Amino acid sequence: MGRARDPNRDKAFEIYKQNNGNITNRKIGDMLGVPEKTISVWKLRDKWSECSTSKDECSTTKRKRGAQKGNKNSKGGSIGNQNALKHGLFAKYLPQGVHEIYEQLADKQPIDILWENIQLTYANLLHAQRILYVQDVDDTTTMLIASTAKGGESYEVHTAWDKQGKALAAIARIQSELRNMIKTYDELTRSSLATEEQRLRIEILKSKLPDNEPENVHDDGFIKALEGIVEETWREEK
Repeated sequence: MGRARDPNRDKAFEIYKQNNGNITNRKIGDMLGVPEKTISVWKLRDKWSECSTSKDECSTTKRKRGAQKGNKNSKGGSIGNQNALKHGLFAKYLPQGVHEIYEQLADKQPIDILWENIQLTYANLLHAQRILYVQDVDDTTTMLIASTAKGGESYEVHTAWDKQGKALAAIARIQSELRNMIKTYDELTRSSLATEEQRLRIEILKSKLPDNEPENVHDDGFIKALEGIVEETWREEK
């Protein structure tokens, strides 16, 4: 005899419909006292996104699988079935830890993922500048690179010029990547699908630029503005 269906499963779907899908799995779970991962599984198996947008009556109750002989449904799967197959393959072949992270990211929009990567890239840029800092022209580094059984040793000397050149090249690559991501994010916020919060992020960046350059918004200004936002975020998380 199968396990009874959890009544919270249908309640969770009703909450999802009432909010037109604009609610996170975590929030639904908090409202019902159900783990976020469980909500994610229900959402995937019951195809909430398809049910909430379908004009036909849609139910989240379980149905018998498989088509009877002669049924046209047996000729091929629908797009929904293909999506279920794709997610099933993820569950089958991805390591458990990776699949759990994948499920947690299912509700994230590309623009939000891009914003998090902007913050992460800039944090790495600041961290790299601390590590690659060259104090002065006499700042050299001597490294032991090899030694022999007879006591012989080989050293490699990195002069201040060598270290500064490599540091500038590395920082330039990160800055270029950061500029491209900020430009892409700015373009995405102009889409009708972007939320007010997502647009506000870029407006905050622009508001931190100098007042005497309203018409010439350069990427360097965005980077300076990001510094303030990232620092504020770090202070809030501490």
